[in-house]
Amino acid sequence: MNRKVAVVGQGLMGLTSALKLLEAGCHVTLFSREPFELTTSMSAGAYWWPHRTYPMDRVAAWAKTTYDEYAKERSDPKSGVHFEQHLRFCLDPDDSSYVLQIVDQWERVDGASYGIACEDAFLVTVPVIDVPVFMANLKRRVEDRNAVFVTQHVASAQQLLPEFDLVVNCTGVGSRDFAGDEEVFPIRGQVVRVARPAGLHRSTRIYQKNDQFTLVLPRTDDVILGGTAQEGDWDRRERPDDSATILQRCTAIVPEIGNAKVLGTAVGLRPGRHAVRLELEMTSPGHPVLHNYGHGGGGYTVAWGCANEVATLARSVLS
Repeated sequence: MNRKVAVVGQGLMGLTSALKLLEAGCHVTLFSREPFELTTSMSAGAYWWPHRTYPMDRVAAWAKTTYDEYAKERSDPKSGVHFEQHLRFCLDPDDSSYVLQIVDQWERVDGASYGIACEDAFLVTVPVIDVPVFMANLKRRVEDRNAVFVTQHVASAQQLLPEFDLVVNCTGVGSRDFAGDEEVFPIRGQVVRVARPAGLHRSTRIYQKNDQFTLVLPRTDDVILGGTAQEGDWDRRERPDDSATILQRCTAIVPEIGNAKVLGTAVGLRPGRHAVRLELEMTSPGHPVLHNYGHGGGGYTVAWGCANEVATLARSVLS
């Protein structure tokens, strides 16, 4: 297309959108008010499963595309993606279990046989994303296509128009200010990182519909223990009480991590919204803004599907 595009946000959504736009022939500049290492995406676990991400029909389509992309990427040892068994115990009905129809392998199990009384339980093989490895590799792929990275606060799309032919808004929870969208809100997530014990080869999740969840997620060199899902909470500081209860809950279901060395904590603000906003807006004639935010805790589940749609919408307005 040979057009100039500004992507605001250098997290997962910004980088995947940028890569697909670069592949379409655009010249891309990525803006962010904070360094790449401090984006919310870098504080995630992460594994493929939608968490407070809506609506179901669009999420299912994006998740399928993303699952298929991870299936391709796992053959590359530098990708940071591998597939692993995941035990999921649902204390409450799980409104995201519809994605079981997308995966290649899953089966129902008896929660009681694991000592957990629950509504439903299953063992499913899902993509696990080793975030530091995956994000560094993704950034290199974008850099290799000559994208420009700028650390600068951008208050609104109008600040970049008409210098750019298109502005893509991937500011996450920052869209409350950037796009004036009061429907987006923070879902505060705190996790603890511990050293990975030998022999731990699958993740475990206890699902319930409150502001906490129990997650043990092994990655290459560590284990992510979760976590919190505190809606409307803007605090990005670590809370020692949260860390203590996370460690207690996780040790109760996976005793092997009880003696693991604590490596640190991370806090991020997931961008909650009643529905993902992925749409084109004409702020004025000839000034298009493409929004891609509000993915809740499902960013790594839908990223590639959303990025493909960003590229399709960009072609429709720039060609």
